[in-house]
Amino acid sequence: MLSTGNVQISDLLNVTPPWIPEGAHVMTQLIELPPADAGLPPHRHSGPVFGYVLEGKILFEIEGEEPREIAAGEPLWEPGGDVVHYQMANLEPDSWSRFFAVCICAPDVEMITLLEPEEIKSRDHLRHPSARQHEE
Repeated sequence: MLSTGNVQISDLLNVTPPWIPEGAHVMTQLIELPPADAGLPPHRHSGPVFGYVLEGKILFEIEGEEPREIAAGEPLWEPGGDVVHYQMANLEPDSWSRFFAVCICAPDVEMITLLEPEEIKSRDHLRHPSARQHEE
């Protein structure tokens, strides 16, 4: 933590992102999920995403990792690229959950690409065993 005068800076997350291609751009988004909302269906991001939950609790699952709860005040990140983002549901039944995300976007690729049902099923074996939905 850096502290000088009345300013305090706390490191929340420290990761090594994948290589960032020349020509990439960065966008900052505010994502707001209504009470008990399931969020986006399975998708992938063109580049890494770094985020921070501002309010509420979300269920967060990326390919290969166990689904986990992330609450207000906690960071998140995902590598993007070919890694599928399966869940970002609002776990709050009666209130909104909000988080912001800083997205590094690959050139000439949409930041979010939704998966077709066939691809979701074909990649099920790559999910954490607790999250798999199809028998092998």
